[in-house]
Amino acid sequence: MQGSRLAVKALRSRHSGAGAGKKAMKPPTNSHRATFATAVGELRAGRIERAAELCSAILASAAGDPAVHQLSATIALRQGRIADAERWAQSSLELRPDFPPALIVAGRVARAAGKLAQATSWLRRATELAPERSEPAFLLCVMRVEQRDPEVNEMLEQLLRRFPNDANGWGEIGSSLRLAGRLEAAAAAFGRAAKASGDPTHRHNLGTVLAALGRRDAAIAVFRDLIAAAPHLVDARLALAMCLRQSGETEAARAELEIAAAAAPSDSRPWFALGLVREDLADLPGAILAYRKSVELQPDFPEAHVNLGLVLQQSGELDVAMKSYERAVRLRADAFGRVAQALTSAKTGQLWLDLGRLRRSLGA
Repeated sequence: MQGSRLAVKALRSRHSGAGAGKKAMKPPTNSHRATFATAVGELRAGRIERAAELCSAILASAAGDPAVHQLSATIALRQGRIADAERWAQSSLELRPDFPPALIVAGRVARAAGKLAQATSWLRRATELAPERSEPAFLLCVMRVEQRDPEVNEMLEQLLRRFPNDANGWGEIGSSLRLAGRLEAAAAAFGRAAKASGDPTHRHNLGTVLAALGRRDAAIAVFRDLIAAAPHLVDARLALAMCLRQSGETEAARAELEIAAAAAPSDSRPWFALGLVREDLADLPGAILAYRKSVELQPDFPEAHVNLGLVLQQSGELDVAMKSYERAVRLRADAFGRVAQALTSAKTGQLWLDLGRLRRSLGA
């Protein structure tokens, strides 16, 4: 950390006066504290660029404040600027050694940089200094899950004993378990997070994992409860509709998707899913309308162009269908196989003996 020490000395020197009696660092002013609090609020609200602007403004007048260095590291990490995040995390620790929140931020940054040994060291130190804090303990467990550590089950049991109601921690554990393919364990973690918090994200994640496990009735119940509490959540309605469709409740799926499409008129996804369900119900005019709306809202959506072509072809509008196929293949070359199969196998189609010529005619 020699480089960070030099950087911090340089930052401190900006505040050292010409006379020997001047202090190296001024205490934060009320204006400084207010700006800092605003920056933290902006970051929590997801307005990262604004938070970064405010943080830079504070650094211009209080470059030696360790809290601002820590916040700068957090902002840089959220922006994906890993090298900057490392620099600020190191200077934060240099200014305030063994400060648990700074160690946690440094651990997150090191993990993002792929420096797992360093991340482990800092997070372990944070747990030693502040055993009551759950965040470093959960992060260490997440890293063990990611590394397929056989001892992770013991860590999970310890976390369950120590922090049974930490929603954010169990949410992070659930996400890491899902990525590791441990879906049953992920469902348990998300279920604990959902029980401990009203955050709809946890219940949505629980429903998604239950659906992936094939436990569609349980997933439908979770999504219905979620929508009852938050009817505006379009993603939850989409997920519910797909579970209903897979369970054979096609009419119920259509009803949910029509609500979702009306609630999010600029979102192409409900219209695409509505096209699928209307096809299932043999409602070709309705499917055509839905797919047309989907590609109108998202012109670079090749699957929607292919599906629109298919239902147009089934309706006998082959010339119009060919235009949709052409757009699909131009957007994604591997859509050609599906298009070629549809043209030669449907009742209303075309027989192409020269597939190379067909490909050229579609502009592929």
